[in-house]
Amino acid sequence: MDRLSFPVAFLFHCVVTTTSLRLLFTSSAVTCTSFLLVDAAAVRKPPPIPPNSDTDHAHLLNSLTESAEWPVSIRDLNHAIRHGTDYLLRHCNDEGKFTYQADTVDADRFVDSVKYNMLRHSGAIFALSQAYARRPNKSIPPAMERAVQFLKSEAMGPLKKSDTKSSEQMWAVWSSEKVSGQKNQPPTAKLGGAGLALVALTAMERIKKHSTPLEVLQALGRFVLFMQNDDGGFVSKFIPSEGGKDTSFVSLYYPGEASLGLLSLYELDPDPKWLASAAKAIKYLYTLRKNSDLDDIEPDHWALIATSKLMVHIGDGDHPDCTRKQALDHAVKVCKSMVLTPDELLETGGCLVDDHRTCPTSTRIEGYSAALTFLPNVTMTEKMLVRLVEYNMDAGVRYLLRSQRVAGDVEDNMLGSFPGIYPPEERRRDGSTEVRIDYVQHALSGLIGYERERFHQGKVRISMLRRVAEAIGWGLRRLILTVLSFVLVIGVMLWARPKSSKMH
Repeated sequence: MDRLSFPVAFLFHCVVTTTSLRLLFTSSAVTCTSFLLVDAAAVRKPPPIPPNSDTDHAHLLNSLTESAEWPVSIRDLNHAIRHGTDYLLRHCNDEGKFTYQADTVDADRFVDSVKYNMLRHSGAIFALSQAYARRPNKSIPPAMERAVQFLKSEAMGPLKKSDTKSSEQMWAVWSSEKVSGQKNQPPTAKLGGAGLALVALTAMERIKKHSTPLEVLQALGRFVLFMQNDDGGFVSKFIPSEGGKDTSFVSLYYPGEASLGLLSLYELDPDPKWLASAAKAIKYLYTLRKNSDLDDIEPDHWALIATSKLMVHIGDGDHPDCTRKQALDHAVKVCKSMVLTPDELLETGGCLVDDHRTCPTSTRIEGYSAALTFLPNVTMTEKMLVRLVEYNMDAGVRYLLRSQRVAGDVEDNMLGSFPGIYPPEERRRDGSTEVRIDYVQHALSGLIGYERERFHQGKVRISMLRRVAEAIGWGLRRLILTVLSFVLVIGVMLWARPKSSKMH
């Protein structure tokens, strides 16, 4: 074959290929469209819902997801998590202190504010640890280390043995006027502060070993045990200047926080007493709430997260201090007290509370995502509950994505934030533009939990091609046609390649 043979042949085959591609796009479009419609329908169409004795909600449940091919766009969810993480990183200063309050409109609104909350500080550390576990980012550990150091230097310290009447060393997280900004506040050790400090410090420990001495973690754990009553309940505050244990204030969220902290400690230091105390706390909440009306039960997402950990450690059996059935029955009742009906979700626009607040929506998503780790695996009489939980999560996450500040310049310091109220209401200055650190922290934790349970566990059917298409910003049809076209061109070129002839 002479020198011009291959270029001429190649040019000829390019013309043929172009014609073939046109035919391919036409024929493949029909096939791909059919494939896409079938696949999308499998995702979009909700599973059949058993009719309720009073109202059949099936048509309403269908309308909750008909606006999207699947509950939430993977790309939108990924962007929201990234922006939320970046917000926390930007707002953790060199000392490790987070910007406690900010405003999306008035940058000077909270400049002179001295308010701070160490429980929410610990929660922000926990949220960053979840973001790092999801997708390691070298910027996260240094920010966490600074925040942990701030927690230790500004709020953590030992209790005097003369105050506790105990020979064992205990540590606590202290709220004081210097830390909280609350005038004339005596040094106060809060149960929830110790619980969430354990959550934050053990999370840091999993990323960087020996960041906190085990003896300090154990001393925090002993303080939690010291505050626990025989029935599994807790005293919420310890104020040395006022005689020690203060029973005048009761927080029903603190037991869940304390239980989660103890279970986090147990994973690093497998002493049975930590697990036993956590189990007793869940048993206490079960006993307290089992005869309560649903309207009287707190939306206790911390208890649901703790229950998720407890279920892992007790396995299929029971713990002497709390049976599996008791933990499950309590979780079911908390979920039933929080979940909205499809009618209510349509009325709120996806917000999981009726006053358009983002933070309670986020905490409910956190609780639901934890509950879904064990609820679907247990036989239940309430067949609609798990599905309603999932629909609540889908609607709540879409609401959060709408509320997040994503517009504006890259240098916008509020990018990735979540206002207290959405949509913003005219002439309101309370929460529609305010951003508090826990608004972002809980939203970030909720979105990560949602992604884990609704996507990674296979509860939403999404193919790998869909994930790739979303990641690069293409439609699925465009991706498939591009891949097929590329394969065809390569095949034609290989088929048309001139064969070498033997020299005689």
